[in-house]
Amino acid sequence: MNMTRKNAESAFVKFNENGKNVWMIHKIKNIPIELFDVAFRLAELDFIKFVRITNDSISASNEIEGSRIKIPVTKMNHASAIGIKIVFHYEFKTLEFYEINSAIKGNGSKMVDSVFVDFPLDWQVAVVMDWSNGFWDKMKERYDKINWTIF
Repeated sequence: MNMTRKNAESAFVKFNENGKNVWMIHKIKNIPIELFDVAFRLAELDFIKFVRITNDSISASNEIEGSRIKIPVTKMNHASAIGIKIVFHYEFKTLEFYEINSAIKGNGSKMVDSVFVDFPLDWQVAVVMDWSNGFWDKMKERYDKINWTIF
């Protein structure tokens, strides 16, 4: 199921009016509801200031980089950024945690928690490069009803 760009932008107005910056790339005409829901919940987190939505991904962070094309900072081991990048593979019903970083303990879990609210159980979750020293094992344990693939 999809949501029109106009309806999605209307829903994001409340964030943009309150000092956050939530935007979709220009070529998006309709946004899949799964992607919209996750972006909305990430924008609700008090420490997230920027949310960038593409056709198949969400990047959300408290910091931004770039001058012409602004990208939320999600790089692992960044000294001050709290951010996440998620990629949706609709044809495989797979959500991929591409990058996650939290300079403040506990915020990584909050971002993952916001992704898994009403998560469809016919989807699977992939973590392609796990360098977390146990973080994803804890998430897998917490969300044990979800089909996980961790490399």
